[in-house]
Amino acid sequence: MGQEPARNEVHQGNWYILVMGLPRPQAPLTLAPGLTLVPLESPLSVFDLAAAGAVGFREWALLEPVSRVCTCEIETAKGSDVVPGYDTLNRAWLASALMVLRGFSRHLGLACSSYSWNLVAGHQQRSAEVFQERLARDGVDAAVNRANRDLPPFKGSVLDFHTSFLVDTDARTDPVSSDDAAWIVTHFETFNRLAGTSEPFRLALEAATDWRFAKEPRLAVARLWSGIEALFGVTSELIYRISILCASLLEERGQRRKARFQALKRLYSLRSKAVHGEPLPQEQQVSAMNDSYRLLRELLLLTIERGHVLGADDFDDALFG
Repeated sequence: MGQEPARNEVHQGNWYILVMGLPRPQAPLTLAPGLTLVPLESPLSVFDLAAAGAVGFREWALLEPVSRVCTCEIETAKGSDVVPGYDTLNRAWLASALMVLRGFSRHLGLACSSYSWNLVAGHQQRSAEVFQERLARDGVDAAVNRANRDLPPFKGSVLDFHTSFLVDTDARTDPVSSDDAAWIVTHFETFNRLAGTSEPFRLALEAATDWRFAKEPRLAVARLWSGIEALFGVTSELIYRISILCASLLEERGQRRKARFQALKRLYSLRSKAVHGEPLPQEQQVSAMNDSYRLLRELLLLTIERGHVLGADDFDDALFG
């Protein structure tokens, strides 16, 4: 997600983002003003996608292998855009990023459409019923008139389509709940404002979502740490300064803070080995990836609680009380 459709497909209304990898919600869930997670009423079949292809969805065949795990969509309303903040399509990306931070890192926003994917899903079955009814009522010539069974012209494109991606060990597999939706509603505007006004915060948030698309854990670790370092703006004495700042922000004074400091120094050492191509067993690469993601996630969640990008005052208070 996080990109505009092709120039000849620019659409000025609502967008509907097809979501893969979430269990189907039982009912629509409000994620923010003008943003709703909506279940698909019917399974999405290859024939439904082909019908969308017939009216302009050029990349429909890419989605065929994963169509059965596409169970919902994010509807994002044009009228809910705010300044500063993200536009209509990218507000859906922000909602998706918040679901990742909530633990749903197995999901992807695959494609956008100018009309609901509920119109596409189940289209074959509905059009077959229309065909049979028209055949019985008006005869063969009328029944084969395709115009009565076509979808509207398709405007949209593929977004975050990936044939494979990395998943953290803490990834949730349960459905998005009303509590999850309420959490996103509560924090959405803060994230929207910060992402729209702070370049370091936006870079960190992007790293917290797109590390999953790296080809291997080493590259994922590098991407995650680019987000961690962006939040702090630290360019020298990285291992000590980032370790002590993170430990001070995330743990109370005492042994827990000291232990966290030591663990973060070890994690940064693994980060350096991963990034610089030093020998590192696969098990340690995966461990470094998981721990780095947890750290970045904790820092972003702390930023939500504070309501502002972490700065010198936060660091001084954490260090000196």
